[in-house]
Amino acid sequence: MAVAMARSFEYKIKQPWELRSREEIRDLQWKKLEKQIDYNYSRSPFYRELMDGAGIKPQDVRSWEDFQQIPTWNKDVQRQIQTKGAEEYGDPFYYVGCAGRDKFLRFSSTSGTTGVPTLYTLTKSDIAVMNELFARKFKIIGLKPGDIVAHGKSLSMFTGGVPAVMALIDYGVGVVPVGADAGSRRLLEYTRLAKANVLWCTPSLSEYMIERCPELLGIPAKDLGIEIIIGGGEQGPGIPSLKERIETSYGARLFDNIGSSHPFHGVSCPDGVYRGMHWVSEDYCILELLDLETKKPIPLTDGAIGEKVFTYLDWEGTPLMRYALGDVFQIFSEPCPCGVNSPRFKIIGRADDMLIVKGVNIYPSAIKNSLVNFAPAVTGYFKIVLDAPGPRVTPPLCLEVEHGPDCCSADLPGLAEKIVKTMKDAHRVSPKITWLPPNSIERSSHKQKVIEIRKPGQ
Repeated sequence: MAVAMARSFEYKIKQPWELRSREEIRDLQWKKLEKQIDYNYSRSPFYRELMDGAGIKPQDVRSWEDFQQIPTWNKDVQRQIQTKGAEEYGDPFYYVGCAGRDKFLRFSSTSGTTGVPTLYTLTKSDIAVMNELFARKFKIIGLKPGDIVAHGKSLSMFTGGVPAVMALIDYGVGVVPVGADAGSRRLLEYTRLAKANVLWCTPSLSEYMIERCPELLGIPAKDLGIEIIIGGGEQGPGIPSLKERIETSYGARLFDNIGSSHPFHGVSCPDGVYRGMHWVSEDYCILELLDLETKKPIPLTDGAIGEKVFTYLDWEGTPLMRYALGDVFQIFSEPCPCGVNSPRFKIIGRADDMLIVKGVNIYPSAIKNSLVNFAPAVTGYFKIVLDAPGPRVTPPLCLEVEHGPDCCSADLPGLAEKIVKTMKDAHRVSPKITWLPPNSIERSSHKQKVIEIRKPGQ
């Protein structure tokens, strides 16, 4: 029987990037930004049109306030210019692929949930930057030679797959690139066969494999010998009850993580207390927050909440500038007890996932946080059922919730009352709950989709 070894996660030795003062970081960002703006303007027809339309030339950008006059853009715009480039020039990278096709060595993509994926290009230099940023996170996590990582995220063009595998190899640890598409059975089998002690997958998949491990391998998840789980891509490590369930079931430390094919990277604290993720790439990326209503920049003061906008620095392939990704962030600038010297952030949710019920804003992650406190009476899987796209919801907020396997029908009305009271107290929202039997909601190895639009009567 494999048992996870005792492992120290104490973080003592500072990395070079942590030794810069706030003033030094800001000065470095500005020097790199001046060069990046010149590069983007000279090589990208899209950026020339964007800046010229706003009456801005590179030489006009002499302050941070000047920089924030450059219009923001997003995935919808990127898809449009990608399609336009392909149709007019036979090149989807014509408008923002700044380095030239002969320099592109890796192509990555978003999951394309709207039907049209967005494409990203990386040069040899960009890949080296990515490997460096991954290495910063791996040191905080505590990866070391001899570790073997069972990689369970998608290995197709999605940003969380091949880039992470390449970075692990470059860092010098073993990797078993199973991928999410192989399914939970393969991931569990190869994890045991290779004696992997690190698991990299979405929190949803790691949670699902707690159920599947006894069925498929005849052992509990704790006997796999996993010491570290690297999450990311969705809420999970930031939900206390879910984090505790995953860590207890595996006997492992669960880390949150962001960043795969872009230079905005973060990782949660090594001491195991979730305080958000440390931003480890300030010297390769500029972060801004926009007010959720006015879309104007707001100061990055401690506790500030806004929509994330980022700008790549030292980037050649597809250098995104003032790009609004749709994530809602909260920033923390005070020193962290864990010992990592950098600002932190929490992902509150996605701007397009925010729902408004009687004037109250609520995200799926908040609902998940409330539900998992009732495990094992509930499995933690649920659907938000809307009759029309949000954000505004005509009350009540309708939830379909899986009850646990040991929960009998007589218990369900009382359980629903407790959940409604908890959500009303915590979020000022009183949902209508419809019960579903266990395993009736499809488990996904990718990001779990919880919002479903149905016409009345469906």
